[in-house]
Amino acid sequence: MKMQNIRKTWGFTLMELMIAVAVVGILAAVAFPSYQSQVIKTRRSDGKAALMSAAAKQEQYYLDNKTYADTLAKLNVAAASPEGYYQIQITASSATTFTLQAAPQGSQTSDTVCGNLTLNNLGTKTESGSGTVNDCW
Repeated sequence: MKMQNIRKTWGFTLMELMIAVAVVGILAAVAFPSYQSQVIKTRRSDGKAALMSAAAKQEQYYLDNKTYADTLAKLNVAAASPEGYYQIQITASSATTFTLQAAPQGSQTSDTVCGNLTLNNLGTKTESGSGTVNDCW
């Protein structure tokens, strides 16, 4: 019997490696924008929670003083949302009405779907972006 010279190869060829790199690149190009979109959407909850909390404090202030507060300091509310993705402000206030606004800041400014979130004393929720209330609230 004649022994055959069997040669074992270990590893990958350059072509196999380039195909794997291309597949990973395509997957990353598809997945990353979707991931970024979900991160922005998740961070909206920071602004919404800050608005709801400030609105609740406005209602408590109204019960105590028979008028709505015209500054966040009177409500003991910070100007930034808890996680810092939104700037909170009172954009309109009178004895019987108020409007609160959460303006995105930092990396959240890339949220063009919702933009500024607003909430008034009637519970009306709006947004300044290209989306709808259902998209944003």
